[in-house]
Amino acid sequence: MSTSNRPPRTLAALGLTLALTAWAGAPVLAATPTAGTGEGSAPAARATPYQPSGTEVTGGESLAGAVEVEPGLYRDTLQTSEEASSPTASTRFYRLPALQEGERAHAAAVLAADPHADARGTDWAELTVEFVNLQGERCGPPVADNVSMTTGEVPVAKTATDPMEAGSYGCFEDESGVVVAQVSRSGEWLADDPVAVELRFWVEPPVDESGLAEAPSEDLPPESVTVTGEATPVTGGRSFGTATEITADQVFSAELQPREAAYFRIPVEYGQRLSYRLSSGNNQQSRVREIRTAAHDPLLGDPRMLGDQGISYTDNGATLTRSTAVPVSADNYGSYSYGALRFAGDYYIVVTGSEARGGREGTEPFRYELAVSLSGEPTGATEWLAAAQDEQTLAAGGSPDGEDAQAASARDGGWLPSGTELGALLGGVGLGAVLTGVAWLLLRRRSA
Repeated sequence: MSTSNRPPRTLAALGLTLALTAWAGAPVLAATPTAGTGEGSAPAARATPYQPSGTEVTGGESLAGAVEVEPGLYRDTLQTSEEASSPTASTRFYRLPALQEGERAHAAAVLAADPHADARGTDWAELTVEFVNLQGERCGPPVADNVSMTTGEVPVAKTATDPMEAGSYGCFEDESGVVVAQVSRSGEWLADDPVAVELRFWVEPPVDESGLAEAPSEDLPPESVTVTGEATPVTGGRSFGTATEITADQVFSAELQPREAAYFRIPVEYGQRLSYRLSSGNNQQSRVREIRTAAHDPLLGDPRMLGDQGISYTDNGATLTRSTAVPVSADNYGSYSYGALRFAGDYYIVVTGSEARGGREGTEPFRYELAVSLSGEPTGATEWLAAAQDEQTLAAGGSPDGEDAQAASARDGGWLPSGTELGALLGGVGLGAVLTGVAWLLLRRRSA
């Protein structure tokens, strides 16, 4: 996952095919954010819904009927009505392959919500995920995420089993090692309608704790992000699977409409501490009341972060900075406070726009800048997780018969220009200028 270990690329990929492919894909690629036309001068812009990824699956409607799945990325459909009939239901069951001694199962679920679908001030949605054995005994804590659908956020729930110990009391007492992920949806929001749920499953290999040092006992002081420079326009992805990869020590500019979310990812290695900064200019005319931010570890868990989470439209020139409480380290294994910071891989930064301000019409977005820094000496990634994330990236962005250029770019560190860069290049220029610009981008990335 380290950018220093990624192979160099040549300019052979730059041909007419790349240029024409980019031209054809221009509508879905990120372009330089454009200014709104002012209050009341245009229809309100609509936020893009969460874009779920993965292989389609229909989970079982009972523990006994749990569908068998391998670790990976999936997409199912749930609704909340107790009167729902097959093939939709409020709870689904997914049976993983039998765990071996010392292994742990991880599961994460994301409700792929449309922020503008029947969202009223009292609407809320909840997603719960937990592991049980074939007797229905819990194999880990049930984890629920409950959010108001007026905030732009979507429920994200993540849980894990204890390490498999054959013959131990409780979950693994039957010595089978078989666990079932149980995913449930509830809440008032679209209670009678099916909604897609994105599912991720992992199996963590045994950990030799004898080789680990003691985990930290307290938070480190927050770190400032001092990077400056001209901001590069960027559009965040619309899901974890399509998250836009960004680099450290660079400033990016972006914008959000009401109830819209932007997803970014950045590789974080062992020994590194992640810090990021959000900055706001003058957003007095913005339709968005507030932007908020959250961070997730490579397994979509909640790493302990220090710092504020929101900026209001009234906070002209405001800045917030967030830092992981400690660096990423395998030594954090087993730590109650820092356990989510034991994985080295792609971390996610999510920025969401709140509901629209009352009486504020038009298309004026909330504009902000994002900058990330990584402190500490990088010492590599979590190998099993790096392979799993590569597979999930391909599942999210590649075609069934092979990866496409966009997925390859995400997996290999962005040797192709990003959607943002191509979108900016395609803003009314000719083919020759596109090729020249792409060549410059590739040379810049090779020298970075």
